[in-house]
Amino acid sequence: MRIFEYFKIAFSNLSNRKMRAYLTMIGIFIGITAVIAIISLGQGLSVAINEQFETLGTDKVFVSPGTSAFSASSTAANLTDRDVRVIESIPGVRDTLSFTYTSAKIEYKDEEHFALVMGVTLQEGEEIWEDTWGSYFLNGRMLEKGDNFKAYMTYDYTQDEKVFDRSMKLFDKIVINNQSFEVIGFQDKVGNSGDDQTVYITGDAYERVFGVAIEDDIKNIIVRIEQGADVGAVADKIEKALRNDRGLDEGDEDFSIETPEEFQASFNNILLIVQVVIVGIAAISLVIGGIGIMNTMYTAVVERTQEIGIMKAIGARNGDILSIFLIESGLLGLIGGLIGVMVGLGISKLVEIGNTLTLGTPYLRMWWSWGLIIAALLFSFLVGALSGLAPAYQASKQQPVESLRYE
Repeated sequence: MRIFEYFKIAFSNLSNRKMRAYLTMIGIFIGITAVIAIISLGQGLSVAINEQFETLGTDKVFVSPGTSAFSASSTAANLTDRDVRVIESIPGVRDTLSFTYTSAKIEYKDEEHFALVMGVTLQEGEEIWEDTWGSYFLNGRMLEKGDNFKAYMTYDYTQDEKVFDRSMKLFDKIVINNQSFEVIGFQDKVGNSGDDQTVYITGDAYERVFGVAIEDDIKNIIVRIEQGADVGAVADKIEKALRNDRGLDEGDEDFSIETPEEFQASFNNILLIVQVVIVGIAAISLVIGGIGIMNTMYTAVVERTQEIGIMKAIGARNGDILSIFLIESGLLGLIGGLIGVMVGLGISKLVEIGNTLTLGTPYLRMWWSWGLIIAALLFSFLVGALSGLAPAYQASKQQPVESLRYE
């Protein structure tokens, strides 16, 4: 008997027991659905986050107080203008951009809203500000040195009823901490409310409004590396120079230095761990599905004892019987896996659409590849075939005479 005949017989047997086949597939279907949905959304999130890092450029180093960039600790020593001068003296450093921030009341057309106000140091002809955030520019213009009492707004302020009842326009007036500012430009959508509701002003304006000199309370320093220089090597030099200037021993740093690659690696490692744990939980459904297939195939062997005897009586070998039952159990897994793949991708797409309509962020998105789909289908077929191995072996070992006399 040739292989296509095995498949023909297997399909025929499953068609004659449709309800049982559908019920048997449920475990495989649920498991594959969960695995596909989790991997699809997880990889989509990873791609979206990596795209965000790429917009910052690979030639940047981020310096912050505490142990993690962009999360300065209130107990960590502040970064100061002295640290900036130390960093700028290191070979391979092109320029720097330092900033601080605080939460403040924003007033617009008799409405109030509390948001993050970012004070940015800017020098004449400095390009790192536009190089870092220019890819998100929407309209108007970005801040320049001397733009005291000018404000560069972010995306949510351009939308009605997002922050204020009415959207902002260029040259509108806002009040920050009782000081009037003119809106000169808008940043495009980043995808999270923190970045999309931040207000940017110059360091000089920040000092006048909040009474805090930015050079004495720097929350982050972005360092742009010279073209062709090794970012990792320069980052190591920055760490050593700051440690020596502060009189600290290695391992006692009260600041952190990270590169975009380190951010990406940390995020991807965390995401991988989460995915592995959730996929591991979903695998329980696959085990249950495999047990269901095994049970169904054992029942099929008993029900078709005489049929097995007839096939052997007319020349079927043990290997033929084994192949038929293995293919049949494999098809149960494969069909369940196929349904699971379609439903899993459908769930991922629905999550993406729901996220876009409700949160408006680009991070939760569906991702798929033919490799993922083929791997899921092969795995589900393998689970089915392995689950049916013992019943198939039992069927192949039946004696023709005893099978024909079975009632």
